[in-house]
Formats: sequence, structure tokens, C-alpha cells
Amino acid sequence: MTTRPARVVYLTHTLGVGGAEELILNMVARLPRDQYEPVVCCFENPPGPIGPEIAAHGVEVIPLGVAPGLRRPLDWWSIVRALKRLRPDIVHVFMLPASLYGRSAAIAAGVPIIIGTEVNIYDRKQRHHILVERLLAARSACVVASAEAVKTAYVRQLGIDPAIVRVVYNAVNWDRLNAPMTPDAVRASLGIPAARIVVGVVATLQDKKGHRVLLDAVARTPGLESVWLLLVGDGPERPALETYTAQLGLADRVTFCGTRRDLGNVLPAMDVFALPSLWEGLPLALLLAMGASRPVVATRIAGIPEVVTDGENGFLVEPGDSTSIGSALARVCGDAALRASMGAAAKAAVRDRFGADAHVAAIIRIYEEFLARTARGEPIESRSRGSSFDKLRTNL
Repeated sequence: MTTRPARVVYLTHTLGVGGAEELILNMVARLPRDQYEPVVCCFENPPGPIGPEIAAHGVEVIPLGVAPGLRRPLDWWSIVRALKRLRPDIVHVFMLPASLYGRSAAIAAGVPIIIGTEVNIYDRKQRHHILVERLLAARSACVVASAEAVKTAYVRQLGIDPAIVRVVYNAVNWDRLNAPMTPDAVRASLGIPAARIVVGVVATLQDKKGHRVLLDAVARTPGLESVWLLLVGDGPERPALETYTAQLGLADRVTFCGTRRDLGNVLPAMDVFALPSLWEGLPLALLLAMGASRPVVATRIAGIPEVVTDGENGFLVEPGDSTSIGSALARVCGDAALRASMGAAAKAAVRDRFGADAHVAAIIRIYEEFLARTARGEPIESRSRGSSFDKLRTNL
């Protein structure tokens, strides 16, 4: 008798360019198809630019066209109906909207194995979100955290059993660093003078990424007068950041180049990688930059200190502190030998630990554990408590 592959539905609210979306892409590209059948469901329609990349691997991408919440309560039922139609063995959710609405819909739809994901430390979660997530965590097989610091913060915030949360470090596809262009050619294409020291950032242009702090540091720190800033990414703060750049007198040495998928070309064109985030998890861009032998200046938050060793493969600074960021940048930008040694140490620190193959293997082990327990009829411990979701499910 042939056993069918286990169907895994990856549920997220968007498939734009970002870390969680990249994790989904890496997963579906590497799941053994004789054992697993991946399907990706996205709240947004159209789903975003990562959607076609996922579909190129022969994976069905289903844009649900929903925005569940108080304004559109019936959209939650659309998610429930979609999951009942797909009949997955596993639902694996990513990002906060899917964590809340997707997991609850999966419970209502009677999905046997529900896995949450926590990739950031969300200090500003609303109280009602925390209460709902506490309930959802108890009804999930487990929650996967992107770093030990993320697990610690999540457990403390929700007041849940630490055993529910498994740490699987974020990881990247090192093939993305394959580069057909030389650094000089990339700089020329962006209008950056070849002789300048380039400090680069790869991040969505939004407040939490701390771009203003970095701009302040470059504008006000002695020794950084000729440094060029390359800001890779797009987002809602772009117009305001462009205005702020001009107000600081930096417009002639800051390049906003928008979203780039060819980071293998862009990262080597940087001399230093900066990450001034105000809150984070474990950023994939940081791992890629270190894998490209870039020394880093990053904030001492979340999972970043689990990767960056201060003074060895980069410098750690306090979030929101433009003075310390500026001092660290001045030190590394002014010393070519230090950049070279830190860059080599950065590559050595991440290449073996944070590859996508190892990440996917760790996730598959979690899938196998809960599939085996379900097949044996064993209860999944973190789902042992009853809830109103059980009553709701029986009435559907």
C-alpha cells in the first residue's frame, strides 16, 4: 500500500520580499516531494513577488484575497473553508496576521498538526493579541522560534511552557551569493564612485529598521564625511527617508536603490554592512552579508548577538544610539585590515551554521515527529488543553 505524501500548507498574509517569505521559499524548494506536498496560501491577492518564485518550483500558490479582522469578519471563514477544502496534514503559519487568524482557522478546520512561527521579538504586541496567542500556542503542536533570544522573549511575553517552543535558527540559501557582476560594475551601475567606502543596508524601509539613526550617524560622525550609504529595500518610509536625507545634507552620497533580489551582486559592492534595527529577530540579510565576507555594525538586540561576536566579526551597538553606531562605523571604515579580518571571521561564523539545507532538515524532523505521533494516535502535548475552539470546530 502506497502512503501519500503529507500535505503541508504554508500560510502567510503576504509574499512580498522579506525574511519570512524567503524562509517559505527555501522550505518548498527543498522538501522531498515523495514525502511532502507543499501548498502556499497567502491572504493577499496578488500575493507579491515571491509568489512566482515559489510557483516556479512547481508549488501551488493560492491567493485567498482576504483581510480578516473586525472590519471583515467573514474573511476568517474563507480561510477555514479553504483549509477544509485542502485537508492538510500540517499547517505551518508565518507572520503575525497568519499566526492569529490562520492558526485559529486551522483549529476550526480540524487540521491535525498546526505549527506556529515566531521570527521577531514583538515588544509592542497588543494585550488582546497576547491573550489570543497564548490560547493558540496551547492548541499548536509547537512554535518555531528563529533564535534563542526570540524564544525567551516569546515565552516570557505569553507566559507559556518553554517546551512548546523549538529553536530553529533562520538560515539562507548560499546560492544567492553567486554573482555575475563585479563590485566595480555594480557600483558604476548605481552611480557610486569606485574609490568610496560604501556602507550598505538591506532592509525594508520602515521605522523599526532604524534608517534614521544610521543617517544621523553618517551625517554627524567625524571620519565618515566621505562614506557612501547604499540603502537596499523599499517600503512605506521611503519618501520620508529621502526627505530626511536631503535635510541632513546627505543626498549626494546616499543611494536608494529599491528592492534587489540579486544580493550576490549587491553585497560585495559594500565595504561594511550596517543593521541599525530597533527591533528584530534574526535577519536573513545579516546572515547573507556575513556569508559574503562583509564586516557588520549591528544593534545588540534579539538574535543578532547569537551570530555577531563584538570586536571579532563585527561591532555591536545599542539600538537608537547614533553616536555609538557612528563610532563603530568610523573605526571599521577607517581600517582596511580590520575590515578584511572581520569579513573573514564573519564568513567563517555563518557558512556552516546557517545554510538553508540544515534549516529545512531541522523543520522536517519536527514534521516527522508530529506525523509519527499522530499516526500512533498519541496526543500532541501542547494541544492537550480543551478550548472554545473545539466547540467551534464541532459546529462547523
